Amino acid sequence: MINSINLSHLPIQDLIISGLIIFIMSTIIANIYNPLLGITYGFGNILTLTFLSWLYQETWSDPSK
Repeated sequence: MINSINLSHLPIQDLIISGLIIFIMSTIIANIYNPLLGITYGFGNILTLTFLSWLYQETWSDPSK
């Protein structure tokens, strides 16, 4: 069964820092190598974080943990 995630207790600072790191690294890769590689790197990171979000789903659903 799919549990809903309580979005009011997400660690916003962690999400912002992760987003900045992905954006900066994909920009560096795009400038050094190829813009397509930068886009692929950024998209791959977002997909990886999305698919691995099940690791933190219980913590997000119950902030007392």
